[in-house]
Amino acid sequence: MNGQSQGEIDGFQLIIDALKLNGIDTIFGLPGIPITDLTRKLQRAGLRVISFRHEQNAGYAASIAGFMTQKPGVCLTVSAPGFLNGLTALANATTNCFPMILISGSSEREIVDLQQGDYEEMDQVAIARPHAKAAFRVLHAEDIGVGMARAIRAALSGRPGGVYLDLPAKLFPQTIDAELGRKSLIKVVDPAPRQIPAPDAVQRALELLKSAKRPLIILGKGAAYAQADADIRALVEKTGIPYVPMSMAKGLLPDTHEQSAAAARSYVLPEADVVLLI
Repeated sequence: MNGQSQGEIDGFQLIIDALKLNGIDTIFGLPGIPITDLTRKLQRAGLRVISFRHEQNAGYAASIAGFMTQKPGVCLTVSAPGFLNGLTALANATTNCFPMILISGSSEREIVDLQQGDYEEMDQVAIARPHAKAAFRVLHAEDIGVGMARAIRAALSGRPGGVYLDLPAKLFPQTIDAELGRKSLIKVVDPAPRQIPAPDAVQRALELLKSAKRPLIILGKGAAYAQADADIRALVEKTGIPYVPMSMAKGLLPDTHEQSAAAARSYVLPEADVVLLI
């Protein structure tokens, strides 16, 4: 029982509580050392754990879940080879603006930094950083709440993307005072607030559209992520402007809609004199 007393809380429970506090109830991944016990405890705490045979597939599933739910999809992997397998999905999430958090167990920092040959030794944060919006490492149990909150906010704020969170094996059994642990957890509030454009910018856009002879609307991934289907349909049908959906915006409006120019995209794209990109 790792010596935890009744008035203490360990890293395992703090991670679980931080996830639940922020509404994350599903984990995609592939269990193994050093996250085997964490996976079991996640399931016991009521979180849905979906296991895959390869971390890359788990990461892709997490990233798509993030895109569809507007909550960071979480992929949990083992250290080194498992982390590297998940890294492909992390890079894909960052490039494609999918909110995702790759959480990997890792070796002990003291041994890795001195290159003394720890189990699956690898500086995973340094490797992940070029492929992620942000990369964090949590070394102390009292910082788990901050680390999880920063990862969630980074994944969702501004341009969504992939975030890496490194959890060394020694972090999990660490214990701190239970009350202090509960107070250290952070609920992320409104990480991606809606931004209203300046009125003069809206007016300039309206005047440009009014003057257009061959206007065109292009529906992109952001329109699908915003789940603004009804508003987009109203805009298209009220203005009468033809539209072309990009691949990730398929389904917002049907290709059979009378204003869809999808079948003639090679013609309308170069011929349009004003393009509204959503």
